[in-house]
Amino acid sequence: MSNEDFSLAFHIGAHKTATSHLQQSMQKASDALNALGVRYYGPEHFRLPGRTISALFGLRPREGAGRIKRTPKEQLLLMRKGADRVIFSEENFIGTLANPRRTKVEVYYPRAEEKIARLSQAVDQPIDVFLSIRNPVALLNSVYSQQLLGKKIYALDEFHALNPIQSVDWFDLVRRLRDRPEVNALTVWAYEDYNDLFPQVCSALAGVDVGRHVVPIKRRINQRLSAEAVAHTLALYQSGERGRLAQAAREAFPVGDAYPRFDGYSADQHAQAAEQYKVQIAQIAALDRVTLLTSACE
Repeated sequence: MSNEDFSLAFHIGAHKTATSHLQQSMQKASDALNALGVRYYGPEHFRLPGRTISALFGLRPREGAGRIKRTPKEQLLLMRKGADRVIFSEENFIGTLANPRRTKVEVYYPRAEEKIARLSQAVDQPIDVFLSIRNPVALLNSVYSQQLLGKKIYALDEFHALNPIQSVDWFDLVRRLRDRPEVNALTVWAYEDYNDLFPQVCSALAGVDVGRHVVPIKRRINQRLSAEAVAHTLALYQSGERGRLAQAAREAFPVGDAYPRFDGYSADQHAQAAEQYKVQIAQIAALDRVTLLTSACE
């Protein structure tokens, strides 16, 4: 596999790990990054019609489509624009959480390593992969809120049955990615450390120290629902109401002192998830060819 005089980094998420916050912070600093020899491409680029990563790099050819204007490698070189480092950030590339109602949410991304490998092979370039992980219960709480906001409304017990805590296996995902020869380096960090690690994460992505140039945006993105908002949404749905029920409930019952955040898990389940997460992080830390970023206080 070729290794040009530049490197390709891919931040693949995961979903619900402050991914949008990191993307918007990097995008806001794109001019400063360009000056440092770093080209950043995020969802604002890859979610335009016909501009998905699969479409741009010919990973999913359409029947009857005309001749591709340029090869995948030519496309990457065009996007490089002379930079020393090219960064992609698009969590939907390895899988989405927008599954139909009453089907399991594939938080373990069963084909992630295959998709990264196909992209690497197409552009003939190894990829430095970046991944954030999160406590399973916190992740699933957030996913359930997103399901309701996406008008996929169903009972919490049903969500639990479809998506058990054990289904969130970060070690398995990291190991699968690490084992692909197309993955040049793999960097992982915990969502819970994100604020402390923000400068490290950005600099690792960029391949140079960008601590002074990339500033975290201040607004919170994708606020979770309150417990009252979830209860109100479910009650309205059961009474026959339809539409943007969760959005209206979020506005009526915003998270705050009066309305605590929704938490669909018991104390025992929280303890189980915490232990599971601790074990997985230790397993990831022990893997060779994987860098686990940690905060200074750890």
